[in-house]
Amino acid sequence: MKDAKKGSVYWNVYTQRITDIVNRVNSVYNDTILNRIYTNAGNAQLIGSEVGWTFSPVKKLKFFVGGNIYKLQIKGQLFDNQVTVNAAGWVYTLNTNLSWQATKTFSSQFTLSYLSARKTAQGEDSRFYLPNLSFKKTFLNNKMTTTFQWQNMAFGQMATNQQRITTFGKNFYTTTNYIQETNILLLNLSYSFNQSDKKSKLPSSEFGEKEY
Repeated sequence: MKDAKKGSVYWNVYTQRITDIVNRVNSVYNDTILNRIYTNAGNAQLIGSEVGWTFSPVKKLKFFVGGNIYKLQIKGQLFDNQVTVNAAGWVYTLNTNLSWQATKTFSSQFTLSYLSARKTAQGEDSRFYLPNLSFKKTFLNNKMTTTFQWQNMAFGQMATNQQRITTFGKNFYTTTNYIQETNILLLNLSYSFNQSDKKSKLPSSEFGEKEY
């Protein structure tokens, strides 16, 4: 880690071993039906590096960007050793956050999260990304707060909040593009009778973590 006058930076390398990693897998039931389950797919090994940079060019503006890249390898057996798993590939993530404290009572924030395509025990999950924008205004000595949120921002043909799930094996191939809601606009008005220092937090999406 290194601190500077207008920001800081950190960098690390790591390795991780996961025993009995859980993955989504399929097996053929008959000509028209696939069994889809989540199960222990074997052991996984990760080797990667993470870096992050926080920078504040002016007092009211703060910018953060962080990235993580690692190689994921999964080895194991499925369905009573009928299927051998040996999948490997590089995965990277990117997270950015831009905060602007325009005045003591008005602030805004932009966030972007990106996850690259990654290998699974029987296929691949596509890239996935989410941009969000929020504005916050307080009144009456911070007792009343108005927050406007633009979640899952999409411009034109941007594939925001979408992910393609592909699995394949002996005698089967399946792919589905999961498309979730985009351009969600939320307006919230709250009043606090007891003063609180807690900051509002953007809701996180479980999409990408749960298939259904």
